Amino acid sequence: MPSTLPARAIEVDAGVALPAAFGGLRKILQACEAAAPDTVRALARSRPAEWNRLFPGSIQGAPELADLALTPSERRLHRESEQSFWVLNLAARAIVETLRDSGRPLVVHGAGECDLVSLRAVMRAAEWGRLEQLDGRILLTGWHMRRPHYAALFEQRRRAYLDTLCDRMRAPRPGTEIGALSGRALEPAVDLEGRYLQAVIDEERPLEHRIAAAILAIRGCFFTTNYEGAQLAAERGLALIDAAGNALSAAGVAEGWDALDTGFTTPAIEIDRDSLGDAEELRALFERSIGVVHVFTGLHDESLEAFARGLERNISPERKAQLHMYRALTLIKRLGNLPNARGEIEAGFAALAGRESNARSLHEGWLRNVYALTWFQDKKLEQAMVEEKKAMRCVGELHDASATHLKINLISNASVLQETAKMYSDAITTWRRFEKISEKWGDNFAKHHRYRLAGLQLAAGERDVAVENYTHAYESAQKLGDPLHSQVVSAELGQFYLGSEQATSQRWFTLAVEHARTLGDPLRLAQSLAGLALAQGSRGFSEALRCAQASTTTPAETTPLVAALAGGEPEAIHKVLPRPRSKLNRPFDSVNL
Repeated sequence: MPSTLPARAIEVDAGVALPAAFGGLRKILQACEAAAPDTVRALARSRPAEWNRLFPGSIQGAPELADLALTPSERRLHRESEQSFWVLNLAARAIVETLRDSGRPLVVHGAGECDLVSLRAVMRAAEWGRLEQLDGRILLTGWHMRRPHYAALFEQRRRAYLDTLCDRMRAPRPGTEIGALSGRALEPAVDLEGRYLQAVIDEERPLEHRIAAAILAIRGCFFTTNYEGAQLAAERGLALIDAAGNALSAAGVAEGWDALDTGFTTPAIEIDRDSLGDAEELRALFERSIGVVHVFTGLHDESLEAFARGLERNISPERKAQLHMYRALTLIKRLGNLPNARGEIEAGFAALAGRESNARSLHEGWLRNVYALTWFQDKKLEQAMVEEKKAMRCVGELHDASATHLKINLISNASVLQETAKMYSDAITTWRRFEKISEKWGDNFAKHHRYRLAGLQLAAGERDVAVENYTHAYESAQKLGDPLHSQVVSAELGQFYLGSEQATSQRWFTLAVEHARTLGDPLRLAQSLAGLALAQGSRGFSEALRCAQASTTTPAETTPLVAALAGGEPEAIHKVLPRPRSKLNRPFDSVNL
């Protein structure tokens, strides 16, 4: 706690008793609305899908965020969430515009008790604020108080995250001292995630219902990238199974699920009613969830241990195969240990050996897909394609959500293998199979599909049709109101035309600057401003340099850009600008820790 606070500050207590996503952020945004009501309300009306995710039901007739933006994928260990990015970026913009329009600083009390998802929006606002000459206008206090409900295994990781957050905000680190637990009371739940987490700790509820609530909470936390909440739910779920002992009723857990579930299903995370079972199956499910949290938070050895604890349980062959798959994915994608990954996959095959069934074919298909990844990493493309074809045979006649999810992955992966082998015509033909799957793909699909198609066409030397499809991807992003991918495509097209068609380059870079300002990303704005100056034949790089120096998100990209801008040599600057690619996915690092 500083000895003095800024005069006329907007002060808000952002602490929460439970680490439910957006809990602290809602308080901050309500304080912003009180300080600058017209500003915040206009912004809410302009982005109703995101605002309704923060304040459910507050804007009638708003589109569903799930229709506009992508989720993470547990099956592929992809933690990136376009949906969370949209929500957190909107919140950051609301904070920045409140600071600017009210002329008042923001003091956030109870930072040590605030959920990490909310603090990531505050971090994003601090970086954005540097573009607006609002440096140091956000102050966080109360780092050392702890909320009454927390995940024990997450505490050390949380402290490391808080250090990173302060570094990104260019603020002093909170230090290692941890204070006492607060006596903060629970507040009414605002959304399903909060409702499930409250049910987990509600000692008045039947024990089995609390276990069901823990599983549902993990599913909800996955979509908000709330790793601390998921860890808390898993820890409490395991403790409740211990407390029940031999008296645990699997039927009671299923009854609790039916009472709490809303019928939501998605292949992005395979947690549904079929995930339930006896105590052994439930323990394995909670250990799997802990392992996934560890992967997403960079604790890879701990993740392997959690998956291994699940394998020690008396569970079905399909569950065993799934846990071996998660261990293999972790070994491949995070640790680069291909021999051990293949050992895990072979163990998964062994677990599935025996009687044939649709479920076993599905799990074998996923394992084959991961096996292909090991060969791809080893640059043995023929072996990789063999495994992809085997995987497709496993699920060719299956049509449930998970099988469809795998088929989509397999088509995509086959296209990547052909691209890597420089078989661009074949890669294009494979990729275009998506167009025959459905005539009802929306703009979100078109945005990604057309971008990749353009990248493959460009590699094949089909320049004009590639530009046409990059432009289509841009237009799809525009229809979605997506400034991030609008900026990505426009900046890359600006770079594409740089040096050959300067007027066209200038037009695209002008759009890129506009989108980067809407996005509030210093690095992307710096890149776009630098490209625009090159397209105009100018050597005025001072504003681009200032913006690049304001960025704390990705030093690996920022450092060479700053050096090039400081040197002022057009050729050096041109080299570090983003170029068109064949995959539109970008890490959402500006809101990630």
